[in-house]
Amino acid sequence: MADVRVMRGTVESGRIGSLVVAMHGLPERTLDRAAVLAWMKDGHSLIPVVGGHRLPALQLVEVGEELFVRTDNAPEAEDALPAFD
Repeated sequence: MADVRVMRGTVESGRIGSLVVAMHGLPERTLDRAAVLAWMKDGHSLIPVVGGHRLPALQLVEVGEELFVRTDNAPEAEDALPAFD
């Protein structure tokens, strides 16, 4: 599976609006929330990069019947990203 670096992203009303990601040798691309969930379900690791440092991978957390993308495993019904520069 790919090691996908998350360069920046937005959360709007508790849901990811978009993530800008990069993979070795490829240009950056923007993913919407549906694509982020699909990539994570396929087993890709999404690694936030803040200030040039790699942080722990984002987590896919199930709350009830829904999936959320978080920086931790907290069972909260909203997406959470680190503070990007």
